[in-house]
Amino acid sequence: MLFANVAISGDVFEIVSTKFKEGISMDEQKRAMANLNEVVKQFEGFKSRDYFYSADSGRWVDFVVWSDHELALKASESAMRDPKAGEVFKLMDDSSSIFSHYERVGGITLPNK
Repeated sequence: MLFANVAISGDVFEIVSTKFKEGISMDEQKRAMANLNEVVKQFEGFKSRDYFYSADSGRWVDFVVWSDHELALKASESAMRDPKAGEVFKLMDDSSSIFSHYERVGGITLPNK
């Protein structure tokens, strides 16, 4: 899937890059990331979520699409207070995390062949 193909004007992309703390097994990491699905899908403005893992760097990238910036910010604040999300966040290495919201400003899509 090409993200450029799913971007609609006004969509906001939440991108989080993080690592889990030392000693957290890959099975625990996968379970934790899957548990966040139940949290984010309940918030107004949620459109989709994909997450990726790099074995080379040991980093996860979480890619969430929101309908607008205001709702993305509101959801982020609510997630920080959510007990289920808190259980996941405490497994993550805060010092490695980068959290940002983005709006699409360009790109390229190859024509279908």
